[in-house]
Amino acid sequence: MKSSPRPVMCLRALALFTISVLTIPTALAQAIDFGAGREPVVLLTGPWRFNAGDDPGWAAADFDDSRWSLLAAGQSWSEQGYSGYGGVGWYRLRVDLPPNPTALALYLPYVDSSCQVFANGRLIGSIGSLPPAPRFIIQYNSLFSIPPGDIPVGRPLELAIRVWLNPAFAGSAAGGLVTLPQLGDAAFLDNWRKLQIHDRFWRSAAREADVGINLFTALAGIGLFLLRRREREYLWWGISQLFWAAFAGISLYASFYPTHYTTAIIASEVVDFLAYFLQFVFYIVFLHQRPTGLFWTAALATLGARMVDLGLNFGLLRTNGGPPLSSMLSVLAQGCVVGILVIGEHRRERDVAFLLIPNSVMLACDALQTLASLPQLYAQPWAGWMRGFLSRLVTWPFSLSAFQLVGDLEMLAVLVILVRRYARSRQDEERLESELEAARAVQKVLIPNEIPAIPGFSVETVYQPAAQVGGDFFQIIPLPAGGALIAIGDVSGKGMPAAMTVSLLVGTLRTLAHYTHSPGEILTSMNRRMLARSQGGFTTCLVLRLDNDRTLTLANAGHIAPYLDGREIEIENGLPLGLAESGEYRETMLALQDQNQLTLLTDGVVEARRPGGELLGFERTRALSTQRAREVAQAAQSFGQEDDITVLTLSVASAPIPA
Repeated sequence: MKSSPRPVMCLRALALFTISVLTIPTALAQAIDFGAGREPVVLLTGPWRFNAGDDPGWAAADFDDSRWSLLAAGQSWSEQGYSGYGGVGWYRLRVDLPPNPTALALYLPYVDSSCQVFANGRLIGSIGSLPPAPRFIIQYNSLFSIPPGDIPVGRPLELAIRVWLNPAFAGSAAGGLVTLPQLGDAAFLDNWRKLQIHDRFWRSAAREADVGINLFTALAGIGLFLLRRREREYLWWGISQLFWAAFAGISLYASFYPTHYTTAIIASEVVDFLAYFLQFVFYIVFLHQRPTGLFWTAALATLGARMVDLGLNFGLLRTNGGPPLSSMLSVLAQGCVVGILVIGEHRRERDVAFLLIPNSVMLACDALQTLASLPQLYAQPWAGWMRGFLSRLVTWPFSLSAFQLVGDLEMLAVLVILVRRYARSRQDEERLESELEAARAVQKVLIPNEIPAIPGFSVETVYQPAAQVGGDFFQIIPLPAGGALIAIGDVSGKGMPAAMTVSLLVGTLRTLAHYTHSPGEILTSMNRRMLARSQGGFTTCLVLRLDNDRTLTLANAGHIAPYLDGREIEIENGLPLGLAESGEYRETMLALQDQNQLTLLTDGVVEARRPGGELLGFERTRALSTQRAREVAQAAQSFGQEDDITVLTLSVASAPIPA
């Protein structure tokens, strides 16, 4: 019987379908070469062979390390069974290389602390130096090229890293390969190292901003001081900001350049203390306070905190699981600063509230940080959250702690306050300058421009005002019957109030001259007028009447006595005007002779002062009184003028004028 072809056809179709299904993946798939597709670098996580101790022979490529402990890289040796160990420890690792390795390099992000790196027994680089002359260098992102001659062909690469941790730091530092080493193509790792430095630059943006902002505010403070040298708070603020910029700069420098650990730590702590201390001084000067117990407590607590930090950094002190003493001292110092500001606020000092708010927030942050670090609370969830919150309050665009943010806000507040204070001071100066200009205008009107002629006498006057408008005045009023009334005086105070008092006195004198020519009566009336109008000031004044027969009648209200031919005239001396209602001004009479010279002057001559503090004094003034008015004034001005100088000389002609 002949078989049917249908089953055969079905089997053939099934076979073809099966073959086609099996061949489709082969046709569609792409071959991937693992060796060519991966990056030419490997993380050396280990485990590494480790041994505590030191022997130069442990660097040899053929050394048998099989009995050593196994430790993982990326963790310190203190976390892997060697807690509290300080000294030298060796790491060894065998790496199988590809058949034709390229130029290789070893990348170490960070090692705690100093190390030497060996490839097949040969030293290829180091960080710092190890015993017998140890030197700890802070260095990140280290790259060590492996010489081509040390790269074996067909054999594994033996890496050995000798690490030293100062035994004094064993209780507080970690020790060992705390980051993961990487081995690979030298060019690739060099680019990777540059990327890591770039990444560290951006992660350090907060410190970089601190350097720039602190320098800017320092220059602003010093610039304001140069414009207003009498206001020292600008200088103290500027110098403190310079130290804050230096403090941030030290930390920033150590992040990118090899830095000696001891130098960096000591410099950082010293600069930190000086920055704080100068800031305390700024608060005292700004608030017009004296250094009290709060100031000295803050300064000593800050010094103590820095000393404790030095002890911790050099392994001389240990925290014993609790918050460092420096944290508690910082809380004390910040509390004293808040106390100083509260006293300023109580005294209603301007702008204190702008400083009190950020400093109070800083005190709260310090207290919370210390509280969350107490051993009894450290493991609590809220304490961990609080520490993280305070250390990373802002995470974008760069990380910023609460302490940095509050410090920046305080710095901004101080800058705004100082600029506002400068603006107010400038406005006050402009207002004062306007008043002084008006006072000068008043004074020019009251000081005679032309000296009236007095028959039989020669009169010479000099008025030399000081930088500020003072209160000197003099008047020469001719009398109808011949002779003249002469007055010279000095009003206490400066500026517009003094000029207005001079205006009052000169107007009173000129009015009284119409009713009486008696010097005593004139001074008595002027005293009453002063008492009615003055606001606590006083005026010295000398009034004399010169008659045609050369008779001189004088009355004095506390003014410098006149000189006659170099001799002081003895006259009755009453109280200055404006002090007592019962002031009595007796008159003194004397007769002038041919060629006599009478010299009247104000205390600007006697009180002329040299830079060293020496006064011209009465003896030199008496000797000068025989000279002409201009020579007396020039001598006093050359000696050192500090006040208005007014000199009036009256010389007698050869013969008297007939009555």
